Amino acid sequence: MRGLAVVSVVSGLIFSAAPAIASPGPVLLADANRDGRVGWADRTGKDPAIFLPNLDDDAKRCQVTEADLRDEELAVDERLVACNDAQDDVVNGPLDAEDFAPLRIMPGRATKDTTLSLGPGEGRYARLWIKHAGTWASLGDSGTITAQDLRNGAEFGLEGRDVVRDKAVWNGVVTVSLGTTSVRLRVAPLILQSDLKPPRQVLTSRPGPRDYDFGYDKFLADLKKAAPETTTHDNADPWFQDMFEPTTASMPGPTGPKIIRILLRSPNYKPAREDWDGPHPAMLRVGGRVVFSALRGPDVGVVQQYTTQRDVTTSRDTLNSTGNFESLPPYRGFPLGRPLYGSTPEGRPDPTFTKLIDSQYADPVVIDTSWLIVGHADETVHVIPARNARGWTLMVADPRLAISLLRQASKDGHGGEMLFNDLPHGWDFSIDRSLAEQWFTEPNEIAAGHLDAQVAVLLKETGLTERDLVRVPVLFEQPQPDRLRRELREAPQQRLVTFSPGIPNGISLDGNIFGAPEPHGPRINGTDLFKTVTEQALAGTPVQVKWIEDWEFAHERQGEVHCVTNALHDPTRADWWSR
Repeated sequence: MRGLAVVSVVSGLIFSAAPAIASPGPVLLADANRDGRVGWADRTGKDPAIFLPNLDDDAKRCQVTEADLRDEELAVDERLVACNDAQDDVVNGPLDAEDFAPLRIMPGRATKDTTLSLGPGEGRYARLWIKHAGTWASLGDSGTITAQDLRNGAEFGLEGRDVVRDKAVWNGVVTVSLGTTSVRLRVAPLILQSDLKPPRQVLTSRPGPRDYDFGYDKFLADLKKAAPETTTHDNADPWFQDMFEPTTASMPGPTGPKIIRILLRSPNYKPAREDWDGPHPAMLRVGGRVVFSALRGPDVGVVQQYTTQRDVTTSRDTLNSTGNFESLPPYRGFPLGRPLYGSTPEGRPDPTFTKLIDSQYADPVVIDTSWLIVGHADETVHVIPARNARGWTLMVADPRLAISLLRQASKDGHGGEMLFNDLPHGWDFSIDRSLAEQWFTEPNEIAAGHLDAQVAVLLKETGLTERDLVRVPVLFEQPQPDRLRRELREAPQQRLVTFSPGIPNGISLDGNIFGAPEPHGPRINGTDLFKTVTEQALAGTPVQVKWIEDWEFAHERQGEVHCVTNALHDPTRADWWSR
């Protein structure tokens, strides 16, 4: 019947065949209308088609040896990251071709061969493939298309070889030309995860027999109770949040978005140095190689971006840990959300890494974390679901609230209660004794001022109001060589760290569950004051708290639950092109 199109399915990609009357000449088409199919309807599409960065390992051919994990040399990291499906001219397993973006030459009258090619220099970002008799063959950045293929029509694929690292260098768009006609395609952006989406997998380290493991068993038991989907991985580095930041990239497919995860390895670079245990070469954080040894595989790839040229005498390498890189969920004007990270006047995160983040889909929100010893954005704020118009708000650490609660408890006759309770080791400071000490009260006044500045930025950038915020009690301190020393030994601008466990520094789990660090607060009438007030503050939200013991395993090492975990969440928005 004239006018009806014939549909063929090839490697999971659907192509609409030519109409009954062939065009005067061959027509090159891509999925310009972004419906997951290539056909005549794409002639009127105005947007570039979309392709994936094919950096996963569908056939699991990229092996990591024990020697690789022990060798600190940068050359090992460069070799490991170079192994991926876009590395070679081979289709690596039956799933690999599903990561190609479909192209098609619709048949037309042709008498001679012609060339299909990428634009000048674009071969470093993409590769062309042709399919004949069910088999894919690489064309590289250009190849000859026979007159017979032009007359009969032919199927092609575009394979992405990289992501946008600096939009001033490459904006993510490539052009495929056939003779004098061409189509444009753009690589999918790397979209940071949203804490509003459920995790498919929660990740944490499993210390070895020689690694630090005090309190680990209790921590893991509480975590698995809150998140049964938790998996553990052998890694001497316990700071799982700080080794990589998960993102997703997606393109239209015939049955829905085709999604690939891209893990951004932290740019924790150290120059060559001499330590107490001998010389060390220039190196990246060795624990970060877990992304290669345990996580890379089908639909999971890795990107490594760092510079060795920054001023290591003034930069703070802790800012390069990915616990410092978070995401705000979608809101008006920002349909994919916005990156959020901490920076300081005297030392910013790796500029090439932030350039990669900034080049994806939205301007970041940057808060001042210079006053914190660790300096991470996750130490003071956390996105949580809310019953407001946008569906989310921020949980904020509040030292003023904590001090106010203690003073009220003292006024109510509970000043003799211990500041911290049920610790693995004893604690002999009461509420009244703590409130009488300058070393205790002054750092919290300083922290409150800094948090005011952070909150002002966040409210301005997001449109949230003070009434939207969920404030929870957290105490801060200026740690001394002897934690219990009674005098301030340095100026007030000394950096701070949480004294009580940082409640916002937890992990978002499925079903609006928030895994928060057990605060061990003062017991008033038999209940933990800080837990009670936190649960009351969350009563108007959909959030249910699950308390996780982390005092020995994380808190005493200046971290919390979020720092020693990571998660692979559902995409923030898999069909991002529809917005």
